[in-house]
Amino acid sequence: MSIKADHWIRKMALEQGMIEPFVDRQVREGIISYGLTSYGYDMRVTNQFKVFTNVFNALVDPKNFNPRSFVDIEADHIDIPPNSFALAQSYELFRIPRTVSALVIGKSTYARCFRGDTRVALVDGTTPTLEEMAKRAEAGEHFWGYSIGPYGRIIVTLLEAPRYIGRDSLLEITLDNGQPIHCTPDHEFLTRDGQLRQAHELKPGDSLMPLYRQLVRGYEAVYQPLNGHLLPTHRLADEWNVRHGLYEDIPDTHRHHRDYNRRNNNPWNIERMDASEHIRLHNANTFGADFDPDSHSLAIRDAIAHLRLDPEWEDHFKQRQTNKARSFWNDEAYAQAREARNASIRASWSADRREQAATQMREYYQQIEHRQDRAETSRAYWANVNQDRRQQQADIARNINIRTEIDANVVRQALDQTGSIRGAAHLLNCDRSVFRRFPEVIRSFRSKGMRNHKVAAIRDLGGDHDVYCLTVPEAGNFALEAGVFVRNCGIIINVTPLEPEWHGFVTIEISNTTPLPARIYANEGIGQVLFLESDEACEVSYADKRGKYQDQHGIVLPRIDRKA
Repeated sequence: MSIKADHWIRKMALEQGMIEPFVDRQVREGIISYGLTSYGYDMRVTNQFKVFTNVFNALVDPKNFNPRSFVDIEADHIDIPPNSFALAQSYELFRIPRTVSALVIGKSTYARCFRGDTRVALVDGTTPTLEEMAKRAEAGEHFWGYSIGPYGRIIVTLLEAPRYIGRDSLLEITLDNGQPIHCTPDHEFLTRDGQLRQAHELKPGDSLMPLYRQLVRGYEAVYQPLNGHLLPTHRLADEWNVRHGLYEDIPDTHRHHRDYNRRNNNPWNIERMDASEHIRLHNANTFGADFDPDSHSLAIRDAIAHLRLDPEWEDHFKQRQTNKARSFWNDEAYAQAREARNASIRASWSADRREQAATQMREYYQQIEHRQDRAETSRAYWANVNQDRRQQQADIARNINIRTEIDANVVRQALDQTGSIRGAAHLLNCDRSVFRRFPEVIRSFRSKGMRNHKVAAIRDLGGDHDVYCLTVPEAGNFALEAGVFVRNCGIIINVTPLEPEWHGFVTIEISNTTPLPARIYANEGIGQVLFLESDEACEVSYADKRGKYQDQHGIVLPRIDRKA
């Protein structure tokens, strides 16, 4: 089957009454557009609505809709309550030819859409496009992303129903980080002060609500705009699990990644474990059968040797060790430990042996030549130590110049992969002082993601483009990979496909999946009808089987055939 273009739709509407009344152009000035488009027809909605209400606690039964579930409204617009729906009727009458089927998709004006190649930030560390997500969602996959919660805090949310919307005009919003965003002119962005502003209202220099992410010891952390602190993403995913009753927030438990992948923060990959059990699990994994204690000890010694090359670090280390020793010998909190140590010494030395050793020591140091000899030995020792230290510094300096394969790109890739200078040095098997050759790279890395995400430029792309969107019922917004937050598509249009030789007015289900009321305007566009023609006529049409919705007029509730 092939989708039909505007000239075919025009011919069938004028010659065979396929659409009545028919508007031979797209009317869009100051309203939600309707009329003929390049590859479809934007139908309107009348001013007759049935809005769902739960006042009478009536059950929504698809086999037997209770009239008490709806309030009839005749108005120039309606406001559908949050997470509710309404039924409406198309303004146009449709007569579908025998070789044609028609599908109805939502208007991008209500959906607020993006181009299909727009990437979405997910908590598992990936950034699929909306088009990819729509295809994967059809196979049953679920996606979790980032949203601004009701109190301005970033939370993890379920991103629902990624889907194709239709075709529409687009704007290109370029951010100060060089990332372009292609969206419909009415799509709303969250500004840095928490307000909502449509894309066509943005101006260069406007600050948008940012999503800043960093790696800390291999774990992703998210910058919270409210307080400026970084919070691990796996804790936000854990909050989602607690919020939705998957488990309780139990004290003395740790959050554990089931697959050991620190970047996969999908809520299903996070579980709670007893703190001690969690530590033992990771110790067993780190110090398992393949663990080499000698190699581990050597690595620690090498690390300390490198650290001691920094005089400030060594002074700080010595002072900490001194403080610990003084605390041990003077703090009453360590009295039991001191007594145990003294008891051990007393047990290993007899009284006579202790007295003999003390006498020999006093006699030895009473002789001045022995004291001078001891002092000379100490001076020679520390002279050798300082000489070795200078030699180590010279070797490192030479190695900095020798490691010519480490350039700015290599350093930046290592920094992005590990999330820290220490980790990058370990990955490249070099000393951190190597990075002194690349001060611009270090400055760029340390400020990575910490821009204001201001609007740099805006331009009209021209023409019509395929657009996609998704829904976030819990928060009403989500984050793009570009690093900003946008409103989700809250209105979903559901219409049963129009079968060959079906006649009548279309009954439209309009769902509001956002936490806010959604307004629908009467006598304006509501959905786009796409016509698909087969190269052969069907054997049995809707008219042949005398379908129960044939020639329907008004808002018709779903019903099922019942046996007599």
